[in-house]
Amino acid sequence: VAEKVLAYRLYRSLYALLAGLVLAASGCMLQASLRNPLVDHYILGVGSGALFAVYTALLLVDRVSLWALSLAAIIGGLSALALTVIIAESVSGSDVAYVLSGIGVTSLFSGLSVLLLHYVVRKYAYASLMLTGTFVHSRPESLEYTLVAVVLVFLGYAFLSRKLNALMLGDDYAAQLGVNPGLTRLLASLVAGVSASIVVSQFGTIGFLGLVTPHIARLALRTSDNRLVIPLAMASGSLLLYVTDAASKTMPGGVGEIPAGALISAVGAPFFLVLLARRFRGALR
Repeated sequence: VAEKVLAYRLYRSLYALLAGLVLAASGCMLQASLRNPLVDHYILGVGSGALFAVYTALLLVDRVSLWALSLAAIIGGLSALALTVIIAESVSGSDVAYVLSGIGVTSLFSGLSVLLLHYVVRKYAYASLMLTGTFVHSRPESLEYTLVAVVLVFLGYAFLSRKLNALMLGDDYAAQLGVNPGLTRLLASLVAGVSASIVVSQFGTIGFLGLVTPHIARLALRTSDNRLVIPLAMASGSLLLYVTDAASKTMPGGVGEIPAGALISAVGAPFFLVLLARRFRGALR
């Protein structure tokens, strides 16, 4: 019994560290590729779209494998991201347009997920935990899928960090440096969307971590160089999610433990509102 408890704690800690790394890197790539400091996978609808697809797969298939869940999450997450981008670009393409369209898409798929949960939870009790993101259901089988997401963001960092620096200065400037803006933006969005969706398929939606950690890294380094920002953001994301998960297990009162995703949102949501208010004030001047 002691060995099983130790193994569970080890896997849970490892998953919190790896998931924090992935979501932070995803946030950095989305913010850099879209030149928008107000976005992450959660705000753009990737998280809710992936969760809706996971619930759909659980409802339609009696015995669905983790690979199938990950694939469903990727399809759902990328579809939601594409929908957000299409809506935002059709309006104005501004920072606020992306935020508002992302909120709309997130609300749509979140509402649909809650509706499906009413039926899914009868077959899979742990499905309700995925709404806010938790590591309660940490299992050895999830490791290989989580590692796929980790490898993906590291490859994205290695091949895209310099190109993202050029892209942040504008498409014309990036083209002059030999960087294809459209291709770079597409690849960064795919890496961010796919990796974040895989994390959602295993642990549920964890919001605002990808929004907060890039800002922490930029403030600490006093630079927007993605070659430096992304590694520090990944380290910050791992540490923050690990500490949050540890705190969720020790907070007194209530029934069960508080989901780590709920604690992250409690910290990240006010931070997002402050950023949004500053952006609005800047736009009105």
